[in-house]
Amino acid sequence: MEQPLTTEFNPRSPRRRRLWQWGAAALVLMVPLFFPLNYLWRAARPWVYKDLVDRHARAFNFDPLFVMAVVRVESGFSHSALSHRGAVGLMQLMPQTARETAPKIGLNADTMVLRDPDTNIRVGVKYLDVLRQEFGEDTVAVLAAYNAGPGKVREWRRRTALSLEDISYPETRSFVRRVLTTERWFQRLKKIKGFFHV
Repeated sequence: MEQPLTTEFNPRSPRRRRLWQWGAAALVLMVPLFFPLNYLWRAARPWVYKDLVDRHARAFNFDPLFVMAVVRVESGFSHSALSHRGAVGLMQLMPQTARETAPKIGLNADTMVLRDPDTNIRVGVKYLDVLRQEFGEDTVAVLAAYNAGPGKVREWRRRTALSLEDISYPETRSFVRRVLTTERWFQRLKKIKGFFHV
């Protein structure tokens, strides 16, 4: 017997999902029409810890937008973020890594609080600096080492520069790609006059 056609509403249908996606995209694109980007940036600035990122990134000669991209990908700007592996805070530092890094910048490893944004960013940027001292200006290697550890990067790095294809951990490859993509987006936003300078 032939089944009757149903016209029952299905909220999970691909068509319905596409309508929601298009609606959300239209809303996001319309926001700047009513709120100038600089206004949005001023409102968001305290929650993305821009002043702390600027100070600590410049102290170790990093582009603040690079550090901000790491923070965005690692924790989504949540100072209380805690990974299932035990990584803590804005820059998702492993406690052991933080304990080894802290004395290099004059912090007491036993009393520091990794959930404190200032401490977390300061230690995280110093750890990026330690990795850069080993891997030079090879940004892919530095980021891969930040995520998977320098030992793994030494195994993967067969030439002078590490490529994404050399990274055998999908999670690390995705992390590096996302940080580099996020940094490019921040660089584009920087071209909007004053966006990162208000």
